[in-house]
Amino acid sequence: MTSFADELRRLMGDLSLRKVAQRTHCGKSTIGDLLSGRRSPTVRLAQALDMALGGDGTLVALAEAEQNQKSARGKSSAASPPDAAEDLLPGWDDDVLRRTLLKASAATAALAGLGPTAGNPLEGTSHDLLVAHQDLRAVHGRLDNLRGAQAVYAAARDHHDRICAWLATTSSDTERQRLHALASDTGGFVGFLTYDLGQCELAISHYRDAATHASRASDISSCCNLLGQTSRVLADLGHYDQALLVADRALHLAGTRAHPAVRCWLHAVRAHHHARLTDRASAHGDLDAAWHLFSHAEDGEKPPYIGYLSEAELNKWTGHTAVALAVSDRTALRTGQRALDAARAAWPAAMVRGSAEVLTASARMSIAYHDHEQAKSLIEQAISIAATTGSARNLQAALHTRATVLTGT
Repeated sequence: MTSFADELRRLMGDLSLRKVAQRTHCGKSTIGDLLSGRRSPTVRLAQALDMALGGDGTLVALAEAEQNQKSARGKSSAASPPDAAEDLLPGWDDDVLRRTLLKASAATAALAGLGPTAGNPLEGTSHDLLVAHQDLRAVHGRLDNLRGAQAVYAAARDHHDRICAWLATTSSDTERQRLHALASDTGGFVGFLTYDLGQCELAISHYRDAATHASRASDISSCCNLLGQTSRVLADLGHYDQALLVADRALHLAGTRAHPAVRCWLHAVRAHHHARLTDRASAHGDLDAAWHLFSHAEDGEKPPYIGYLSEAELNKWTGHTAVALAVSDRTALRTGQRALDAARAAWPAAMVRGSAEVLTASARMSIAYHDHEQAKSLIEQAISIAATTGSARNLQAALHTRATVLTGT
């Protein structure tokens, strides 16, 4: 039997990944994964591709056949996100997680039996469905914080594809605008999960696709936030000049129009880039701007995708910047030490995975103070959390820091 990937390749002909992605409002990486067989097609995504490529239902039929084959082998195919989450979280007995899964079940109950109809305005069941998708995105975020990217990645990718498939079939301008906004959120979340799993180049591609959705939704804050996320990944790759360029572009685009929380976070991230490039004055200037904007961040209109911004998060970035400046700025050490102590003390219990990053930064600060015993204690905690949550980026950073402790350099 012809495979889905083979039929998709035939229908695409000479069309580029970019062209197909534009027609279906999906990311290029999604189309590439389908062609390579790394990704199983969902029926909704197959519908969008059939419509865009004139498949006359062949891709839907092949997608359904592949799902049936997986079911016959006892594998879950196209499982609803909560089912997938429960499969990936066996035996987890935390009260917070139980409440989260109950909310996931409620969101999926709202999704069940509701299907987007081309041409429907955002009212009635279509509006209910959009709200349910927003709730489900929030649930995925909470599960990620508790258990890490591996626990929710497959469900989040499938969810994003469902949004893109709906977007490809709607003829309502109002619905399209709101779906672009949702796709920028779900796509950006997939980008972060990919980044956390250590696939930086792929994460940048996801962020770029998500920023395109944000632009089409006319959401300047989301667009700037996604550029900032891209900047952060570039810095992790050691490309500090490029990271600074992207952060500069994001802040220029943000102006005074983007939400203060987004601008606050962008200044905090850019402070770290300046510190890595040994520009002490610019780093301190960005930190001052970040803390000033933070006082305006909680205005009741903070977008959900920047909901993680808190005093603890900003203290974490103050610490990152101080560690980078430690060689040439002893005053920064004292400021950074206080900031990281405050970040650890106030770090939200539900954001398990993120605490590994704070602990690693604190260990680096202890190394700068030549307190290697304290550094060892902190870094072992960070390694344990990073390994438990499957955070490749945090584990790599923690292991690198431990090597520094062990060598005493």
